[in-house]
Amino acid sequence: MPRFGGGAPKCKRCEKSVYAAEELKALGFVWHKTCFKCSGCEKRLESGKEVEHDEKPWCKNCYGKRFGPKGVGGGATAGCLQTSEEGKSSSKYKNTNQPAKQLNLGTQEKCVFCEKTVYAAEKLIVLNKIFHKTCVKCKGCSKVMSPGDVLEHENDIYCKHCHTNTFGPEGTK
Repeated sequence: MPRFGGGAPKCKRCEKSVYAAEELKALGFVWHKTCFKCSGCEKRLESGKEVEHDEKPWCKNCYGKRFGPKGVGGGATAGCLQTSEEGKSSSKYKNTNQPAKQLNLGTQEKCVFCEKTVYAAEKLIVLNKIFHKTCVKCKGCSKVMSPGDVLEHENDIYCKHCHTNTFGPEGTK
């Protein structure tokens, strides 16, 4: 906003004066740092991490829910989806930030033990095989183990105690 009479610029949201210590420039406007919030959920945003629609800032999640494709990904992934209407947008401001990672719904990794899909948050690679964290179990006693405690025998995994008792030298059983 233009400065009248040499005063401070006005915040796009609250229209009060913005002084240098509290100034944030985004979407071609000046904002108080505390006023630069998502127009949907009111979560504070960082400059460059917002998505713009009708000169208002939105977090990626709210933008996807409100303006994204209908009937798909209404949850946390909604902000990652692209619509064919993005190129037709009449807004003069564009968010040029690219997402760090593209959502890939192609081949999904399966757990060697239970054969169910393994997602990144629950994935462990033990002896070059993919497991859920809770599926890394000793074949002998079913104890859940950490990757450093695993011993292998003929493609099965064992804890140190069971491996020694089952396959160790006769004097250690």
